[in-house]
Amino acid sequence: MRVVRVTCVLALAARTAAHGYIYRVTADNAVYPGWDVNIDSSISPTPARIAYGGGYVFPIFDLNSSDIACNRGNKPIPGAIAEVRAGSNITFHWSQWLYTHKGPITAWMAPYEGDIAHVNVNELEFFKFAEEAIENGVWGTVRMINDTNNTWTATIPADIKPGNYVIRQE
Repeated sequence: MRVVRVTCVLALAARTAAHGYIYRVTADNAVYPGWDVNIDSSISPTPARIAYGGGYVFPIFDLNSSDIACNRGNKPIPGAIAEVRAGSNITFHWSQWLYTHKGPITAWMAPYEGDIAHVNVNELEFFKFAEEAIENGVWGTVRMINDTNNTWTATIPADIKPGNYVIRQE
């Protein structure tokens, strides 16, 4: 059995109630808390989460910016790592998603070595492993809102090399 260790870079973790964030990740039937933008930054010591903390709600316009990889404000680093089997599912639980923000949903992975605390996410090479785009005129984000209660599930590739990976979901 191939096992991969993953931590998540959760896109669009926002500091405002008007936008959503991923508050929980279910990986290979185990549940991990995401970064809770409403309380986690005020807890000391900082709680161990599977996601980078902080977040930034506005778009990044500079395509050459290092923020394009994992957004701005991606501190603190994740304190939890999930061990999942290749071919298993990972589910992202969003607090909400604005219905006006229609578009595809994607998930990306990048291998890394060593301690996640020393990884520069801007030097990682991400590859897309899942996508839900437009189907019968309905965007993936709309199906996520209407059909799955703001959750989205992707499958870890069955043929992935064992190791450590960062997952980015957007």
